[in-house]
Amino acid sequence: MLGQCLSDDDRLRRTALRALSSGGPDELTRLPGSYLCLVIRHEALTAYVDAAGQYPLFFRDTGTRLVFGTRPVSVADAAGARRRPDTAVLAAGIFCPGAPSLTGERSVVAGVGKVGGGQALRRTVRGKVERWVHEPLETDPGASLARSAEALRDALETAVRLRVAGKERVSADFSGGLDSTSLAFLTLRHRSGPLPVTTYRGAASACDDLVHAERFARLDPRLRMEVVTGTRETLTYQGLGDRSGGAGHDSDEPDPAVVALARSRLRLDQVARLGAGVHLGGEGGDALLVAPPGYLAALARPERLRQLAKDSRVLARARQEAPSAVAARAVGLARTPLATALRRLADGFEHRATGGPGRAGAGDVGWLDAIAWWPEPGSETGWLTRAASTELAGLAREAAGSAGSAGRTAGSRAGDLTALDNIRTSGAVQRQLSEMARPFGVWPQAPFLDSDVIRACAALPAHLRAAPPAFKPLLGAALADLVPAPVLARRTKGDYGDEDYQGARACARELRGLLVDSRLAELGVVEPSAVVAALDRAVMGLRVPFPALNRLLAAEIWLRNTTWH
Repeated sequence: MLGQCLSDDDRLRRTALRALSSGGPDELTRLPGSYLCLVIRHEALTAYVDAAGQYPLFFRDTGTRLVFGTRPVSVADAAGARRRPDTAVLAAGIFCPGAPSLTGERSVVAGVGKVGGGQALRRTVRGKVERWVHEPLETDPGASLARSAEALRDALETAVRLRVAGKERVSADFSGGLDSTSLAFLTLRHRSGPLPVTTYRGAASACDDLVHAERFARLDPRLRMEVVTGTRETLTYQGLGDRSGGAGHDSDEPDPAVVALARSRLRLDQVARLGAGVHLGGEGGDALLVAPPGYLAALARPERLRQLAKDSRVLARARQEAPSAVAARAVGLARTPLATALRRLADGFEHRATGGPGRAGAGDVGWLDAIAWWPEPGSETGWLTRAASTELAGLAREAAGSAGSAGRTAGSRAGDLTALDNIRTSGAVQRQLSEMARPFGVWPQAPFLDSDVIRACAALPAHLRAAPPAFKPLLGAALADLVPAPVLARRTKGDYGDEDYQGARACARELRGLLVDSRLAELGVVEPSAVVAALDRAVMGLRVPFPALNRLLAAEIWLRNTTWH
């Protein structure tokens, strides 16, 4: 078991002996926690990755042997392969991260495969390789909010209790938001002493998280709140232009959080000063509890049209859109199978490759565009070279052609499947945070990413997890008498996006230098002048696709920090 298997030794031993003797080791994946399970027997190796993909497995099968490990570059080295980045995977991760099927089992290192969230791999000594999804996380048509809330309550209570009961070195995030704050109060149920918690206050940020955190901290005297205050030196993008190689951290894959490395280190240093080992955070809560806008497609059915009209009206009012436009998007998505969406994505990149804007790159992406299988790439596709656009179009067409029965999946399921993709994105975020925290002696853990917690939420269809204007109704129902009511009543979420603009202005010179000398440009992925133009817009305070810019910079830093052949 690699990761966070929360079982005690006796239970693990009993489960392992029973599973191995029966020849059905799948039972080993049902223990509490989040972990990669490797079962090695004389005739085969079987690997089961956790539901969130926090602990993926990388491999290279040469035909005569299988080389596997938890770091893709190390796998390439052990297999005697040349270290080369997979430019197609890098480009797909930057420009269409919402379509993970584009790259299949490929990793960011060429020739190295990846077993991701919920997937399994078996390789026999005779060379036979099997791959399947051992944790499909199918929705339950008979699920109800009440039953799912009960399952979530039990799973979260267990996830927190097994991490903190009897342990002295425990701390928690306390942002003032629903997820981390709820976990802190759950932690208090299993501790008799004080609980140190940390709250971030941004550098000249207008975010109101601190106001809520201070109010909630007064609800229990055992909470010992430490405020971590950002400065100009911890704004986004600080230190990324450091040519000495000191920027970033030792990362398996590109980490978008690297653009906020100075801020992350400030927070981790404060946690380390508290003497904490295990540090609980709310990562994964949004992915599990907030229904993606695509859930509306599931309401485009005769028996649910009244609910579609109501939700469209409420959501449109909150975002200053026309209710009819929201409903029309939902109906259109319901009629769009996955394979059709992939072919449309290919069309957009092909138009871009031939000099036309096409569907992709037509402009900025808005909230309405999220009522889809994935938001189509926006203005950031103008950064791509024609060769990279052509390659991405080819990936999309190949994915559409090989999707099989999955490609015929109706658009009405887009919300459920997008939610699973979001969970796996959260798993990657948490894994990168854990690696970043290792030098500080801190182990960040996210109870929301435990497999039992994910199963409890994923069983409830996305359209039943949404009840606008309510915010995270499933969490509210699950923790109603365990967490103070004022915490569950919050309807807003902190936004630190202004630190991106401030950081871009403060670090403009260093960022321009990094982009002009771009590794991605050397690999033929992007036109550096186009990216610099977007940076100039950010410096002027104009709207730019910061998420895409941050993913691009993450790939740049990862390429620079890795030695390649």
